[in-house]
Amino acid sequence: MTVRTTSLAAVLIMAAGCTPLDDPARDQVSNDLAVVARAEDGRRVSGPDMSRLVERTHSAQPLVRAAAVRGIGRLENPDVTEYILPLLDDPSPVVRAEGANAVAQAHHRGSGSPAVRPLLARAEAETDPLVAGVVARSLGRLRTEDEVRHSVERALLRLSRAEDGSDAPEPQLLGVSLAIASMARSGQPIESAALLARTDELSRYRRIEGGGSERAGRVRAAAYSALVRGGRVDPGDIGDGLRDPTVEVRRVAASAVLRVREDVRPELVRRALLDPAPSVRLEAVRAIAAGPSDRVGCDRLLAVAERDGNPAVRIQAVDALARPCVDTTRQIAVLAALAELLRPGDRLEWHGPAHALVSLAAVAPERAQGLLPRFVEHANPFVRKYAATAAAWIGDTTTLQGLMRDPDDNVRAEALAGLSRLDGGLGRAFALTALADADDPQLVMNAARLLGAEGAPADGRAEVALATLERVSETRDMTRRDARMALLDLVEAAGDVSFLERLEPHLRDYDPAVASRAAAIMTRWSGDRYLAAPRTSPQLPFPTVDELRALDRTVVVLHMARGGEIRIRLHPWLAPTNASRLAALARAGSLDGLTFHRVAPNFVVQGLSPGANEYAGWGAYTRDEVGLTNQWRGTVGISTRGRDTGDGQIYFNLADNIRLDHDYTIIGTVVSGMEVVDAVREGDVVERVELREIP
Repeated sequence: MTVRTTSLAAVLIMAAGCTPLDDPARDQVSNDLAVVARAEDGRRVSGPDMSRLVERTHSAQPLVRAAAVRGIGRLENPDVTEYILPLLDDPSPVVRAEGANAVAQAHHRGSGSPAVRPLLARAEAETDPLVAGVVARSLGRLRTEDEVRHSVERALLRLSRAEDGSDAPEPQLLGVSLAIASMARSGQPIESAALLARTDELSRYRRIEGGGSERAGRVRAAAYSALVRGGRVDPGDIGDGLRDPTVEVRRVAASAVLRVREDVRPELVRRALLDPAPSVRLEAVRAIAAGPSDRVGCDRLLAVAERDGNPAVRIQAVDALARPCVDTTRQIAVLAALAELLRPGDRLEWHGPAHALVSLAAVAPERAQGLLPRFVEHANPFVRKYAATAAAWIGDTTTLQGLMRDPDDNVRAEALAGLSRLDGGLGRAFALTALADADDPQLVMNAARLLGAEGAPADGRAEVALATLERVSETRDMTRRDARMALLDLVEAAGDVSFLERLEPHLRDYDPAVASRAAAIMTRWSGDRYLAAPRTSPQLPFPTVDELRALDRTVVVLHMARGGEIRIRLHPWLAPTNASRLAALARAGSLDGLTFHRVAPNFVVQGLSPGANEYAGWGAYTRDEVGLTNQWRGTVGISTRGRDTGDGQIYFNLADNIRLDHDYTIIGTVVSGMEVVDAVREGDVVERVELREIP
């Protein structure tokens, strides 16, 4: 299966690698692009880096001007808007589009009202549909005051139509639909009756023509999601949505079933359960799980758990069966039968049994207790982690204490969470022990937070927390920030002025966030003012021009233990620091044998963490490199935990996740093997990651 990139970002990607220039001119363009990327990497709004960016907004090459204005917008500082505004009138449509997006990105973290007027002016003058679509997207995602919002609504209504009153061109319509969806997600309801009516029309755009193009389907999906968010769908609307030829529209419709009256839900759920697309059926299962636990709902969940052809849909139903049915006899029998299917050493098909065990533990703990040992003794640490979850449901503190000695940190973290829920005192005792030798960031963070909870005894906590902080800090690993901040919280809660000398070296920490936190704690303890003086670690080496050119001709191939290949085309000119790190890790063999630890159906698959969890990353943080690329299904992004905290983990978008746009970096696109991505299950192993040159 091939995923096509059909966006303005694709134009930039192709232009970066295939500039129709003679070699000297191409070399200069490449050099300028590298200068721009290095300058934006510094995140400075003044000084030499800013001067380099501004200088290249005057380049003779449109590609360089586009990259420069994008880099200025990525600084996300309203004070830089003055350097962006001239590019809104650039003769190149690519530059104007990047300029419009940069204006919105510069105001991304605060009030967007000051950015509205220049964007409205561009909207009035713009004749290129692609650029007009970007202007619409930019207007819709700004957070504005009510009176300004009314102007935006009028502009979007106008942009949705051509001069003769017909529909605007599809690229422009898509931008309008995405803008309306952004407004709906922002919590600021659309007040214009005319724009609401137009949104309803867009939710049916070209449906009677068989759905039209892929872009037409996305127009409908974005508009439909805005209606759902605004609570403006009725049973008829959902019924229409479930008949849409585009899977994404049907998926959104199925997710809205709970928003209609209870008396009409069962028929809509029935139709969604019969949909050929697993993503639609999965939303139907979620709707059942969120509704009343009646006989009809339970019968449907049991039928799906036993017979649906898609593993993710079956598992969703199994998870929903953690709530008791009206008659639990069949429910318990089905869950027990599924749990008994576990095979020793299985690394591929353990998911159904493991999820069934947890649900069984919730509804029939005594039955689950008898099955628990085979999960506790399993060779796969992901299975043992589910055993810890089940033991907590059962109330089996003995098993949880045993799992606290497990060699896998993720199993220990789950066991610790279970112990803390069942017996706070016992959990804190094990947390103190865990801190003494834990290295995994997630386990350290969980233990520190448990020990910092109200009511925890003070004895020894501050000393252990400081010792752990000192040990963990020796790695100089930026991606351990969350764990180290949790340790500092514990130090503050349990320590006092007697620990000032021990904490003082952290004023010069390699992480500015940790240094600032240490200064705040010392100031509060002593009453004297302490100042952070961080000695930051060097950033990752920036790729050279030749390296970026090579990456532009590179496909990353993931060879999966389950079978099949996933091929990712990198976008190094759009995300140089993040794309080059993935390639470097692959080249070094560091990714071989790692897993995908997170599978969120209808959302993302995430993995390649060295610790197989959310908090274990790859050393240094990388900066965000957001842009015009939408988070469409099949794009590949970088995991973060806040701005500029790229940790080297990747995720695949399983659906069109437009709510992630402008916040997360896209480093590539799946060009083949999307069916392999869809088949990925939690804990699946990447046997080998290969770099191939594109012929």
